[in-house]
Amino acid sequence: MQFLFDLDSKGYLKRRESAILEYKQNFQKGDNLLKYLKTLVGMANNKGGMIMFGIQDSPHIPLGMSNTRFQEIDPKEIDGRLREYFAPSIKWRSDILEKELDDGSKKTFGFLIVEEAEEKPIVCKKSKDNILREGAIYYRYRGETKEIEYPELNSLLQCEREKERILWIKHIQKIALVGPRQINILDRYNGEISYGDKKVLIDKNLVDKLNFIQEGHFTEKEGEGLPTLKLVGTIDGLIDVDDAVIDTNAVYPLTTKELQIELNINSYQMQAIIYALDIKNKPKRHTEIYHGEKSNPIHKYSQSVITVVKSLFEKYGKDIFINDCVAKYKANLATKPKKKRRKR
Repeated sequence: MQFLFDLDSKGYLKRRESAILEYKQNFQKGDNLLKYLKTLVGMANNKGGMIMFGIQDSPHIPLGMSNTRFQEIDPKEIDGRLREYFAPSIKWRSDILEKELDDGSKKTFGFLIVEEAEEKPIVCKKSKDNILREGAIYYRYRGETKEIEYPELNSLLQCEREKERILWIKHIQKIALVGPRQINILDRYNGEISYGDKKVLIDKNLVDKLNFIQEGHFTEKEGEGLPTLKLVGTIDGLIDVDDAVIDTNAVYPLTTKELQIELNINSYQMQAIIYALDIKNKPKRHTEIYHGEKSNPIHKYSQSVITVVKSLFEKYGKDIFINDCVAKYKANLATKPKKKRRKR
């Protein structure tokens, strides 16, 4: 770890706090730890940055840390708190620097360093006293971290849309290069490989092991035309859909009421989410079961609905996401003609 201790004639650091730098005297736990994490997340939502411990506040004098809490804390504790209060995850690390100052004394400085987030915004998942607010997006401004304001939020969202547009272009270019008939799609989220109008299901226990597709051993295939890549190795646990015997209750175990209980929301909010995500039109998520020719259907859902909705709660904040779904649901209901009541 390198840091330029550029001092003025009074022994003060010339480098001031900024959007990428914050000074602290000593590392503390408890509520102070949450404040540090709030700052790291704010930096991740901007361009990244670091918190440096061992610097006196106002004026900024490099005194070194006067306790050993920074050296003693387990990084797993910091990472656990980050995952508990924020989503999606951020890339961070800690470092320690031993520095001999101009007066010959040796001082210890600590660093919490965070990279710019690959996926923005990082959202607060739950509130904590007056420190954190559920659904808030924190952003690092010059010398302070606070909830993001409209200009920065708009810019952030525009950048995310542009990144997604570029990613789509790259995918389309690859398809054009290889040819659409030669493309198979590996859906790691749902555990499926699509080929033509058929699909192969992958055992759920195997899906988590498929990171080797990104990091594993590939080799160029020799032959005519442009070189392509093939995976070296085998995958066990594949089931052809045509040969599978499917137990409906096993694939779709949850009723609407059970979904509602699992997600800890009311029935109206549940209906709003089902509408907004168009779940009833997705066969992998929903089916209808009839117990007679004239009976009303029982709506059943796969366990993946819970996973998807909870991930959206984490990504956008539970209240924000639910309110957005409710607004869409209300707007849809408003377009439908009201049923006339029968006269008795």
